[in-house]
Amino acid sequence: MLEWLSALGGIILVDLVLSGDNALVIGTVAAGLPRKQRWMAIVAGGTGAIILRIGFTLLATFLLQIPFVQAIGGAILLYIAIRLLMSRNEKPSLSAYGKRAKQVKKGFLTALVTILIADATMSLDNVLAVGALAHGNIPVLVVGLLLSVTLLLIGSALVSELINRLPWLLNLASLVLAWTAANMLLSDMRFGPLLDHLPWSDFFVPAVTISIVLVAAVLFYLQERGIIAFNKN
Repeated sequence: MLEWLSALGGIILVDLVLSGDNALVIGTVAAGLPRKQRWMAIVAGGTGAIILRIGFTLLATFLLQIPFVQAIGGAILLYIAIRLLMSRNEKPSLSAYGKRAKQVKKGFLTALVTILIADATMSLDNVLAVGALAHGNIPVLVVGLLLSVTLLLIGSALVSELINRLPWLLNLASLVLAWTAANMLLSDMRFGPLLDHLPWSDFFVPAVTISIVLVAAVLFYLQERGIIAFNKN
């Protein structure tokens, strides 16, 4: 019993430590939705996260053998960071109730898909850590993940509320995601060794990803102010 509780506590602790970036993504993506849809996206995304993590844990060895899996995840995460900045400037232009409802539904589905993709992208390190702690004990693993994801959802809701009250936090969240994307690129089993040949790669790669997000943030800010305009044609 003591061994069971020790493994369970370890899983919860490690998963919470490694899930800060996941909570940031879920909360940031959901922040742009109306309150009702926001909670639905967080709960649905969290449910999907539980299923994904259990599945990933069972397939962890196989996933590690997929070439460039974490590098691809890092690139996806960098895109999500830029897309979050872009979405702030996408103000609704439809006034009819039916069209507005359709727009809200589309926004909810987009947010949900983004949350699931981001969580799948960022969960490999969590999966490997909790899988090692579970020692093949599936009930311990499932209970630990359920409890930790429940706390993850609470954290996501807090992040969402904070960003709604303090919109500038969206910029900070995007920079954190850029930093996380760089770490995923550097830790990829195939792509990481290639980056190691670059001078100061541990500093260079994060500098590049953060610079990309900073440039995007400045461009979207200038667009919001009407100083520049992007041609959508």
